[in-house]
Amino acid sequence: MLLTLRTRATSLVTTAIGLGIVVAGIATQPVMSLFCGSISTTSAWILSLGAFYYGYGVGLGGYLIGGALACALCGVAGSPLSIIKSLLGPKQPEPQVKMVKVKEASVKPKKGFVATTLWAITRTFFRLIFLVLGILDTIIQTSFLDKKGATKEDRNWFWNKLYEKDEDYYEYEEVYGGEVQNDHQDELWIFCNGIMNDVDDAKGACKKITEMFGRPCKLLHNPTDGILLDLLECLMGKTGLFRLGCTGPRKLLRNKLGMEMKKDCYKKIVLVAHSQGTIISGNVIADFNDGIEDKEKYTVEEREVIKKNMSKLEVYIFAGAAHYMSGKYVSHLECLSNRGDVVAVLGHIFPRILNFLWRNTWGNGIIYDHCKDHVETSNWGHSFIPHYLAPMEKGCFSGSKLATDYWLKNPQKKNESETSPLISK
Repeated sequence: MLLTLRTRATSLVTTAIGLGIVVAGIATQPVMSLFCGSISTTSAWILSLGAFYYGYGVGLGGYLIGGALACALCGVAGSPLSIIKSLLGPKQPEPQVKMVKVKEASVKPKKGFVATTLWAITRTFFRLIFLVLGILDTIIQTSFLDKKGATKEDRNWFWNKLYEKDEDYYEYEEVYGGEVQNDHQDELWIFCNGIMNDVDDAKGACKKITEMFGRPCKLLHNPTDGILLDLLECLMGKTGLFRLGCTGPRKLLRNKLGMEMKKDCYKKIVLVAHSQGTIISGNVIADFNDGIEDKEKYTVEEREVIKKNMSKLEVYIFAGAAHYMSGKYVSHLECLSNRGDVVAVLGHIFPRILNFLWRNTWGNGIIYDHCKDHVETSNWGHSFIPHYLAPMEKGCFSGSKLATDYWLKNPQKKNESETSPLISK
């Protein structure tokens, strides 16, 4: 009990330290990349921390903190030039998707302003309470819900109910508003979105995937609860601060992906994830990996079936924020990040030399193995379409299989992307 408590408390403390490191130095990574070229993340951290220490000594600490926060903002919103272009330039055209039959969209009655406001306040309040309870239950292993004869499954049922959101799995017709042309019937593409994405935003990302790669895409929608609760969910999903149960999107993706992988009609299943979606996807992959390696819970035949199904899976991670991402049993795993993406610095491109400072509740540092890494050293921003897919259309991430094998318009220029030996295994 004492050891478990110590491990979980250590996880919480190291998580706070890890976030502090980002605020202290890694947030200035975009500026370091801009002026120093392909400087490593660790070097940028050391230089940034040194600059903070010197600035504090000469009374410029406030200015440096402000500059770091500005860099962090640019690490999410994009470079200052791209922000100006997005504000003053023409709007991005809607993705073009070939439709076979258009379905008339059903119009849902809208709630009144008062009802909508009360729903949002009430939902946010209770979601915050549930998440805090989840953290407390993980750290101190509360027993106020235990009853005589209660099993782990009983507790899981309760926490699963608390962690449920309005997540949903959208079929092709629901994403595109009708029957979409599909020239690759033996492939299934699924997209899992990140934070602050409503249904329309997530569907727009699916349409952009279809426009670029010529495959229709189903949607596992990870709904937003506002930036504060979304970030709390990311933190707990990333570091394992859920002792029992799991979030609704994770549970839904695991069930749907497991179901789809069993179908013989699909020779290939492609999972594309962005931001918080990479945390959800990484946890689901970990669940399947555990199934393959758990000799006590599953028979040899059952483990072989899971392993065979996993061999169909290709995974593409954009702006990876996950703590764990393994391609050990999947057919292909790629992690694509911008060096100037602050969220990616929390996961995929976190300085491996500092890995001992950020551990999850199992005592593990950030793990990305059996994957191919593509890091654009001079790119900024975190958004899926403007900062990842749009640059790919201009020749970035040219080493990715998405660009070489799937993109309908191959880039004319092949710019080499960085592959970090510190990450891949």
